Amino acid sequence: MITMYSVCLLIGIFYSVASFILNDLFTALHFDTDFDIFSLPLKPFTIMTFVTVFGATGLITLQFIPPIFTLVPAIFLGYVFARLLYNFVYLKLKSYETETSKERDALSLEAEVVEKILPGSFGKISYIMDGNTLSAPAKEQVSGNGIAKGTKVTIVDMKDNVCYVEKVSAHQSIKQQGNENIVR
Repeated sequence: MITMYSVCLLIGIFYSVASFILNDLFTALHFDTDFDIFSLPLKPFTIMTFVTVFGATGLITLQFIPPIFTLVPAIFLGYVFARLLYNFVYLKLKSYETETSKERDALSLEAEVVEKILPGSFGKISYIMDGNTLSAPAKEQVSGNGIAKGTKVTIVDMKDNVCYVEKVSAHQSIKQQGNENIVR
């Protein structure tokens, strides 16, 4: 039993370190599944948590109770910890990914520069999306002379949470105002 628990603990620790280091590789290989066992999705994250806690609990309980009885608390605590981390960490992180995709919806929206965008540097824009006023760091799409505070811009790209913008031409601004009047 000591060998089994030790191996599980070491595999869990090794897997944690390896997945942290090789995270991009796992993402590229799409090593993820939604197969559920006892309502716990089998994902690398939950497997690693279960195996690590199972091994650690088994090693600790071997000190106090007969070896055959250590399986029950090891399995139970492995499941509980994997479930808790899945619900309160994994799902929370996934929700941030979803919010990021919503930010992509900001492409082609008109915004206003609220902090001057310096040439080749950053500034700040404000825009309205789904009735919410949002702000974000911004940079010129094509490096120029910068963009003054109060200037209307269009969001043309977004990378690493930075909006790349270009000035709204007079024609675009008139067209957009016309569309807003039609909607009202």
